[in-house]
Amino acid sequence: MRARAWLVLVFAASLSLEASAQTIFRIDLADPIHPMTQRYVVKSIEKANEESAALVLLQIDTPGGFISSVEDIQRAILRSKAPVVAYVAPVNARAASGGALVALACDLIAMAPGTTIGAAHPVLSPLIPMPPTQPQQPSPGGQPQPGTPSQGSEGDEMMRKVVNDLSAHVRTLAVNRGRNAELYEKMVRESVTLTEKEALQGKVIELVASDEGRIFEYLRSHPLKRFEGQEVALKLGEAPIVTDIPMTTRERFLTALANPSLAYILLVLGALGLFVEFKSPGLIFPGVLGGIFILLWLMSTPIVPPSIVGLLLIALGIVFFILEVKVVSYGMLGIGGVISLVIGSLLLYSKAPVEEMRVPLTLTLAVALAFAGIITFLVYLAAKAYKNPVVTGEEGLIGQEGEVRGIIRPGHPGKVFVFGEYWNATGDQELQAGQRVKVVGREGMTLKVAPLSEGG
Repeated sequence: MRARAWLVLVFAASLSLEASAQTIFRIDLADPIHPMTQRYVVKSIEKANEESAALVLLQIDTPGGFISSVEDIQRAILRSKAPVVAYVAPVNARAASGGALVALACDLIAMAPGTTIGAAHPVLSPLIPMPPTQPQQPSPGGQPQPGTPSQGSEGDEMMRKVVNDLSAHVRTLAVNRGRNAELYEKMVRESVTLTEKEALQGKVIELVASDEGRIFEYLRSHPLKRFEGQEVALKLGEAPIVTDIPMTTRERFLTALANPSLAYILLVLGALGLFVEFKSPGLIFPGVLGGIFILLWLMSTPIVPPSIVGLLLIALGIVFFILEVKVVSYGMLGIGGVISLVIGSLLLYSKAPVEEMRVPLTLTLAVALAFAGIITFLVYLAAKAYKNPVVTGEEGLIGQEGEVRGIIRPGHPGKVFVFGEYWNATGDQELQAGQRVKVVGREGMTLKVAPLSEGG
């Protein structure tokens, strides 16, 4: 009996090991690379290693992102016990900028037909003019030499340092992976972008595959060379188990908040809601929504840091719009508000490394024009109200019609009912109760009235 039990345990263990050897974990990197996507990819690779996965398939379709997040993903790939394969897919996908650097760290790079890789030149800020650095000339020893420094600003020197550092980084990864270091360096220095055929011909990638099955078929006959140099032959069956690792609900929520357009709209709506609540205390609903929107926007700031100058310009624009309603400026404050809002919106996420992580001009103009339309409507209402007759105070009473409720004689005041109230009233002639009169003057709390026929 004991022998049978041991045989059962051994058989079950062998099945478990075989199943783990056939398990492939798939990670989808389909967003700009920022702290949230970096956390998702790193945790997914760690989970795959905990599950003793045979392979990690990292599907890439990204415009790039923050270099610090890219480096964290690279470290997770290089530390992974399970081989990591980068697959640029589906059709029309790209591994641009930081996406190319993430792919470079992987044990194998495959690209689907109709995809691209490259354009990895770093971006500091579009506010700093960055003339292209001069091409580097190889030294006799084969190492490229920095271009001749031009007479530029401190920003130019900083960009040269960043480019040189990143170039050395991709060279060492490419050499250790057995890939074309020269072309990878050109991606960094000259923003070179390659199609899948050009990348395969230039030894930037190892495989062009129309689907994942082609990748698995390639791996059955080609051992993978790990970063340390050893070769690993994967024992993949005919039908390996591919398991997706989706984002958690919290990760999806924070990734959505990292969308600069959504974060920008939350900021603007939050500011408007709080202003309406402060302007008309007691409405509650605008203040509650405004506070929630501002808090949601604050949650996005660690993921996509905003520009302080952009924030101040947006705040100044909103102040200009508010003053336009209260101050007669003949539209000057409104124009200043539109200009300030547009410039501030464009600067809000100007330091983002890729265009997809900045507020688009179309959204900025739409919000500015919406503000301008609202302010124009409010100014129109104010001007219309200014032209209407005054209905309060002394001016508001003059011309109002009423009815005599107590006899009025010259020198002896009586009572009149005017504008929903009882008033003491005098007149130049005797007026009987029930007679219609019109207010022609006022002295303190006493009205001067005249018969309606004489009052106009």
